[in-house]
Amino acid sequence: MRFGEILAARQILAAAVFGFAALPGVNLLHAEEVFRQEDHCLAYRTEKTMFFFVDVEVVGKTCEIKSRVEKEGEQVQFEVSFPIRSLDSGNGFRDGDVAEILSVETHPDLRFVSTSLTLEQVRKVLKQGATELPGVLEFAGQPHPVRFPIELSRQSGAWVVTGKLVTSFTGLGLELPTVAGGVVADARDVLELLVHLRFDQVRGLEALQVVEEAQ
Repeated sequence: MRFGEILAARQILAAAVFGFAALPGVNLLHAEEVFRQEDHCLAYRTEKTMFFFVDVEVVGKTCEIKSRVEKEGEQVQFEVSFPIRSLDSGNGFRDGDVAEILSVETHPDLRFVSTSLTLEQVRKVLKQGATELPGVLEFAGQPHPVRFPIELSRQSGAWVVTGKLVTSFTGLGLELPTVAGGVVADARDVLELLVHLRFDQVRGLEALQVVEEAQ
C-alpha cells in the first residue's frame, strides 16, 4: 500500500472513531456531573478505549433505589439495593451485557449492607461530615467486603450522602467487557461506584433521633 493510501485509510478510521464517539449514549471523558441535587440514585462509571486510542467515559445510573435503616437496641445497620436491570447507560446492548455479567437471571438485585454501627458512631459521622462506611457489596451471589468513602452534608434543608468507591472489575471478580474481542472497544480495569442518597427517602431513618439532633 502506497503512502497516500495509508494516509487516506488513517483519515477514514479517525473520522469513523470520532463520529462514533459523538453518537447518543457515548460520552467523552470529563462529562458533566452524574447526579442532580434532588437525585436519590446510584451509578457506576468506567472508561473504555475505542479503536485502541479514543478514551470514552461510560456511566450507568439507576434511581430505582430501596434504602432503609435497621435499628436493634443501640445498633443500626444501613441497607441499599436496586434491580440490576434498572441500570441505564444510554445503550441497551451494553446494559444487557452488564446484566449478564452480574448474573441477573439468578440474582436480580445488587445490595450493600453496612456493618452495624452504634448510635454514638452515627452521631460522630454526622458531626464530622465524612467517613469510610464498612460493609458488604452483594451481587451475583457473592459477598465483597468494601469500605465506602462517603460525605454527608445538608442541601436545601435535607441531609444528603454522596460518595465514590474506586475499585476495579477484576477486584470484584468480574470479567472485563469487550466489543469484537477488544478491537472495537476494550474496557479499562477501573470501576467507580457512585452514590447520591437523600436521608428523607431512607426508610426507618426518621426513627433515629441522632439525625434530628444533628439538624
